[in-house]
Amino acid sequence: MDVATLLITLITTLLSGGGVAGFMQYKQNKKAKELENDKAASEQWRALYEEQTKTVQALRERLHETRTLLEEEKRQTLMCRFYVCEKLDCTDREPPHTEIMKEFKQVFEK
Repeated sequence: MDVATLLITLITTLLSGGGVAGFMQYKQNKKAKELENDKAASEQWRALYEEQTKTVQALRERLHETRTLLEEEKRQTLMCRFYVCEKLDCTDREPPHTEIMKEFKQVFEK
């Protein structure tokens, strides 16, 4: 076989569709794999986003509960300070707001 025959055989093989089709198929497979990788990456990001959203929501609920508890404790502390006796060194201790206490007792008795 001489060089001319080899070249003609090679050119005919490529032009007959085997070589060109193989090259086109390779490009299509490469593009399909890239799309699959992009889709997988997108799904992973979406799953991560959903997980983070759930975590943030749980933390917000916990923060709300903590704030509510803190407000209740502050309210109770203020109420205790309201009823504290100002006379510390005597036996007849009475709250500083006796008039208000009398009104509360009257309301609750009705």
